Amino acid sequence: MAAAPERAVNLLLAPWRLRVVGDPNLVAGVTTVMVPPCAVDVASPGVDWTIRVERDEHDQLQGDVDALFADRPVLVSPHGGPRLAVVGTGDGLLRLLGRYRPGSAAALLEVDRARRTTRIVVPDEGTAQRWPDWLARLFFSSRMLDGGWRMLHASAVTLNGVVVLFVAGSRGGKSTLAYRACDELGAQFMADDLVMVGPDGIVAGWPTQVGIPTELAAPAGGVEQRRMVAGAWRRRVLFTPGEHRAVVDWAPPARLGAVVHVVPEPVEGKGRPMRAIRLEQAEAEAALAWAADVPGQRLYSSDLFGLTDGPTPGRAGGPAQEWRAVPTEASVVRLMVPHLRDLPHAPVWESLATLLEVTVQ
Repeated sequence: MAAAPERAVNLLLAPWRLRVVGDPNLVAGVTTVMVPPCAVDVASPGVDWTIRVERDEHDQLQGDVDALFADRPVLVSPHGGPRLAVVGTGDGLLRLLGRYRPGSAAALLEVDRARRTTRIVVPDEGTAQRWPDWLARLFFSSRMLDGGWRMLHASAVTLNGVVVLFVAGSRGGKSTLAYRACDELGAQFMADDLVMVGPDGIVAGWPTQVGIPTELAAPAGGVEQRRMVAGAWRRRVLFTPGEHRAVVDWAPPARLGAVVHVVPEPVEGKGRPMRAIRLEQAEAEAALAWAADVPGQRLYSSDLFGLTDGPTPGRAGGPAQEWRAVPTEASVVRLMVPHLRDLPHAPVWESLATLLEVTVQ
């Protein structure tokens, strides 16, 4: 019987090159999630690592999975993320079983450092289909973090050729402002929750689950979520990275142009209208350093098992981890919001017009 056809692509980001080869649909799933921030080159010579993606068409991985996970130390990612258990190290291979979510079907991972290849065999359905794009994210993020890039908890769009970051606390309005900028200002979407910022000021939107407030027009699809937060119902439409990228064009990496730091107005200022102030360099760097305090996400994005031969976090001699200066050409503004519940319809751009020229033309 003839072998099933395969597809191969090379993903490029900064100096790093990853080859993804194997089942055509699984390869396509990786490119859907990773492009952008990556670019695709089918024929570029020389890659740093290869991920081979295959399907477990005969359901061979599910027999004693529970016993194996119960009998071995298990690495559990933060926030209910992937779980990995080492099951063998013979023949020059590191073999692991993984569950992408608790209770989901298992996947097999085999790391061959001599051939610079990770083979991943996934079940035919369910959340385990996310393993290949998770490995691709791990390949790039571990190298970017080691190379001086910083991960920020922020939403982002591109407008007039540069990136505008929206920084706020959890449920502080980042996603709302990003989607309003796209709808009302013609911006291009870049990130809902995480970005990577390079030492040279280049920003790359990072694939995560996307949550769009129901008060705003959401694209078709997704799953509606309704949660009680601080005594009020919070309603969002949730998309996986692949689902969202299939219906919304994401912007490729671009240079940082502006930052909007959203904070609730202090109690004594609740009667004031929304207002914005420009931040000095030290305040701007403090706001971004605060947004970079995401230890759980950095751990999730570090290659602790060497699945893609990523750098070891905290290795001696690695680059300094202090936050670098905000580019001098970037504007940084603090937006004081009396009532966050009004943010979906408040006159945001009028408040920012005189301080953030890149946002309002």
